[in-house]
Amino acid sequence: MSKNNGNGRSFEWWMMSNLAIGAGFSAFVALLIPPYITDATGSAANAGIVMAVLSLAAVLGPVLGGFADKYRAHRLIMSFGVLGMAIAFFAFGTAALTTAFFAIDAILMGVSIAAVSAVAPVFIVGTKLPQALQAKQLTSFNLVAPIGQVIGGVMLGAAAGAGWSYTMRFYLAAAVMLIAFLITWFSSKKPASRIIVEDVVEKGEEIKQTRKVGIGGVLLSTFGVYLLILILSSVANNGINNQFANIMPNVYGIDAATTSALISLAGLLNIGFFFIAGRWMGKSGPMSVFTTGNVARLVGALGMAVLGMVANAPILIVVAFVQILYQGTPFVRLTQPVVAVRFATIPAGQASGWVIGASAIGSFLGSLIGGFLADKVGYNAINWMGAVGAGLAVLLIFITLWPAERKKRAEDAAAAAA
Repeated sequence: MSKNNGNGRSFEWWMMSNLAIGAGFSAFVALLIPPYITDATGSAANAGIVMAVLSLAAVLGPVLGGFADKYRAHRLIMSFGVLGMAIAFFAFGTAALTTAFFAIDAILMGVSIAAVSAVAPVFIVGTKLPQALQAKQLTSFNLVAPIGQVIGGVMLGAAAGAGWSYTMRFYLAAAVMLIAFLITWFSSKKPASRIIVEDVVEKGEEIKQTRKVGIGGVLLSTFGVYLLILILSSVANNGINNQFANIMPNVYGIDAATTSALISLAGLLNIGFFFIAGRWMGKSGPMSVFTTGNVARLVGALGMAVLGMVANAPILIVVAFVQILYQGTPFVRLTQPVVAVRFATIPAGQASGWVIGASAIGSFLGSLIGGFLADKVGYNAINWMGAVGAGLAVLLIFITLWPAERKKRAEDAAAAAA
């Protein structure tokens, strides 16, 4: 990727940490862990519990982001998060088939994912870049995630076709994460030095002391409503994603190889939509882009749920709604850290950590409830759960977040005119 007229690079190699998230979470975790545990234990609910534990571990995002801010440890937290994913995949491949070991491995995986997800965006949103360059860097950063998703999906599809065991596939995932760790660690020293974490920030000719904000001040605010929206959106998206490898064959009769291909296709389409979302955000800001992503999740989940009630539902229409669900991700993921920093009254690392924590809670609830619904009602109930979660998120965006955004725009315009 190219330089931006000498003002900074659109792509930097530390961004490969997000390739680890794309390949590790969106492909390897989604396609390996739920069916592996379902096969090993004979219960989709157990798979839901393990995925819920994995998600819940990520609520440490605010702690990890705050630690990185306090000790300027952004590089350490991000890089060792990638290494932790490598160790967790290796452990899944070697662990005894007991739920205790599954839970321990899931905790390590969840904390590692939280470390990367909470801290990596701060390398961009924590450096006070101009809006256009910030949008370009966020686009590049987020683009490597679907590239990783494509790579991971293709690798697992080929491994499954070649008859590799789950153990060998987990070792493959660990090797990819180890390579990503080495690239991330050796390329992130200089970018980490650009992150602004001082207690005193300058605005115009005034010097303002950053306020210490307690948990009540975080939650009982517009930022708190934003976190609730992220929880509901995550229930929808991750609740379905975490059982995707079980939903496809059991609801629509789609086999494992085709399911892997759908994941890879989603990653390829994500690449194009990240460019669209980035250009849109660079021109008009994040709110319209964020709203569009959540509406796409609602439409995709609702379409999948309705088609799940239809006998012999047309596969192409099923695939279309699956892709609509997945294509909401570029619009939401690209804008999440920017919207967080816009409404938060805490430093960027902590705000990003809270975003990851909220998404983790949503993923935890979606996984736990989804696993229960799959066993008691059927796999299509997970799709309905996703539709309800996404619908509530969209409702809150329009009745709470957009009025707050219009007020903030008016304040920004008044300040600029003063």
